[in-house]
Amino acid sequence: MSRGNDSSRRASRVLGLAITTTLLVLAAACGGGGGGSGQTAGTSDTLAPDVTVAPSGEVKTGGKLVYGVEAETSGFDPTTDRWAISGNLIAFAIFDPLAAYDAEGNLRPYLAESFTPNDDFTRWTIKVRPNITFHNGTPLNGAAVAGALNAIRESVLAGGALRNVTNVEVPSSDPMSVVVTMRNPWASFPAVLVGQAGVVPAPEQLNATGEAKSRQPIGTGPFVFKQWIPDSRFVASRNENYWMRDSEGRQLPYLSEVEFRPISDVQTRVSALQTGDVSMIHTTDPLTIADLKRQAEAGQIQAVEDRGENEETFIMFNTSKPPFDNVLARRAVAYAIDYDTYRSTFQIPPSLAADSAFGKNSPYHIDAGFPTYDPERARQLVAEYEAQTGQKLSFTLGTTPVPVNQQAATLLAGFCEAVGMQVSVQAIEQGKYISDAVTGNYQANLWRQFGSPDPDGDYLWWHESNVTDPISLNIARFKNRELSEALDKARASNDPEVRKEQYAIVQRVWADQVPYVWMNTTTWLIAAENDVRNLGNVALPNEQGVADIPSMPFQSGSSRLTMTWLDR
Repeated sequence: MSRGNDSSRRASRVLGLAITTTLLVLAAACGGGGGGSGQTAGTSDTLAPDVTVAPSGEVKTGGKLVYGVEAETSGFDPTTDRWAISGNLIAFAIFDPLAAYDAEGNLRPYLAESFTPNDDFTRWTIKVRPNITFHNGTPLNGAAVAGALNAIRESVLAGGALRNVTNVEVPSSDPMSVVVTMRNPWASFPAVLVGQAGVVPAPEQLNATGEAKSRQPIGTGPFVFKQWIPDSRFVASRNENYWMRDSEGRQLPYLSEVEFRPISDVQTRVSALQTGDVSMIHTTDPLTIADLKRQAEAGQIQAVEDRGENEETFIMFNTSKPPFDNVLARRAVAYAIDYDTYRSTFQIPPSLAADSAFGKNSPYHIDAGFPTYDPERARQLVAEYEAQTGQKLSFTLGTTPVPVNQQAATLLAGFCEAVGMQVSVQAIEQGKYISDAVTGNYQANLWRQFGSPDPDGDYLWWHESNVTDPISLNIARFKNRELSEALDKARASNDPEVRKEQYAIVQRVWADQVPYVWMNTTTWLIAAENDVRNLGNVALPNEQGVADIPSMPFQSGSSRLTMTWLDR
């Protein structure tokens, strides 16, 4: 519901997706982008209306916004640092992505002016917007974009995102364009430019050495880096030379300063909002979401939900080492989980039950017959595994130190122990948790990932070509030729029916081979004090750089603060 005449834009559920929509945030596990935090998620009522407060008048400029985020970030070099949701949120204050989603789920140019493919999608031309400068005064041009893309290609951490790219160059005829050549057809290529692979740091940052490359970000974004004290605050001030204006001709952004504070404990984050220490927070914790909604209904705060395609919470197996290199062990866990008890314990409604990485509202979702709770079948599989290997089926289930995550992991471990497995739960700080995961230093993890509106956005996490050492973006290290061929065929086509057929194959492989045990689809909620306006993304730039194209409000709990303002 709204209080008063609410003119702020509300989050909308994206049901229809254009062929070109893809990667929500590159960094879902490349820092976790959403992901890797292992956080359980859901909400007690995903259909409840958002609660916002109508503006008292015209937009007011100036003021400082303090945002409480769920985790600290390792740094802000997109080629070496691990950006989870919090990392993306902060990065998009400093950097502009080359592309972004509109309100209908279509991919639109952002820092880019246009994307143009050839007939078979093996070559794409990116046209860069003119008259834009980085925060240090360096002009944005094709060379800067090409340098950023090539730096991602060469990155041990993020290179898998552009593994299909064979060449990036600036044509001699147009210094404001970049031509990207593919190894294989890639009909949805621009979507990888929505997130970590699509931000463009200044050449001076990419060429910096030591800590400066990661700790002193230089972008073209709405805010300029001012100060970063890790585990305390990240502060940025208004970019007085920002290239985008609103539909009334006002230069963006509206705020004078933004400060991000990492507050990993969700209750501490909520308390900070209630006491006024911060003005905005985000969360996926279901019990907290229910409480924040009640506060919003009582008029104490504002609350808006992300109603688009979201990540899933699941158990992820390391399929490259015992015991989960054996499908019997993976299937045993899948049949051992009492999914209904798990979801009811965390107030996750049946509508958010997951049986694949495709939400029930996705046009690609099918019922592939993923295992359901069957403790007798689980016991049989445990016995088969032990007879075949001569080893007890035992493993460590990892999570992060957040109390609700540990509670969830302990509950899941108990289900497995009830059918004869031996399970220990280990809580690990998020940065190390993600590092251990991408380097294969785990057996099973409680995980949150795969939030791309278009499935090709998650290609890099699933394809067998990304099972590499020392860092594997296919974090489950699951190699399957049938699944990988289906991903390739879907990527090469812009025919919706072809893509549906191929993603159906992917889901059937998952149901049979069980590299993941799906628990639920997550829901993000952003809460704010009553004087904050435009809690999510409002508009994207048109060809003239005027923000007048309705935007997808959130992307798995991350939004741009370009048009946020304070009604004070």
